[in-house]
Amino acid sequence: MQVSIRDIVNMIRLTESGIILNLTSLTKDQDRFAKYVKRYNDPSYSSSIVIGLDVAYSKNRAAGVAIVFDNSLKKIVTSETVVREIESEYIPGFFQLREGPILIDLVQNLKTNGIVLVDGNGILHPRRFGLASYLGIKMNVQTIGVAKKLLLGNLGPRSGNCAEIIHADEVLGRALWLNGRKPIYVSIGHRVSLETAVKVVTDSSTDGHPEVLRRAHILSKRLLKTKMD
Repeated sequence: MQVSIRDIVNMIRLTESGIILNLTSLTKDQDRFAKYVKRYNDPSYSSSIVIGLDVAYSKNRAAGVAIVFDNSLKKIVTSETVVREIESEYIPGFFQLREGPILIDLVQNLKTNGIVLVDGNGILHPRRFGLASYLGIKMNVQTIGVAKKLLLGNLGPRSGNCAEIIHADEVLGRALWLNGRKPIYVSIGHRVSLETAVKVVTDSSTDGHPEVLRRAHILSKRLLKTKMD
């Protein structure tokens, strides 16, 4: 039996509403939703427009920023911001509970299409359903996970500036060393192949990290500070 995107979104809503809100059930939900992640390009990558999302936190408030960036022109096209109270504490492996609602608001407010880069993991996750995959399934958008720390797995042999990330005999992402910087860890979120994810991140990077995420990070910190003053 085929399950539609609407069915998947409805299942996720049940989880978020508290009907299914214990870690055992959440774990099963992640296992189930992971089966619907598309690990291939849908559609193919052809645009220079990328979107970067980042969220900054105080004790009880979160400031999220979405940057729409043109890689060919190296400039910001537009941006969106969201400031809201934090709804959940951070639970390892379930970052979607804390940051998911903010990212959803940002994506819903955008009027521009493009591959979305998320400061977090996609299928590079114990249950193959990290924040980038959650957002991709929830909003039915193309997403890529970009993390600064390796959540799990081991690195295969390095070839040039990259190495495969392997866990349980499965390739879940790639480590990239760009411009002589520390590695970043790239994984499929939804509706992109790993090769495309690596290309998008490489094309988007100017100083070892995607420029669109760097700018979103700076602006989210600045936005949070203004709301706290």
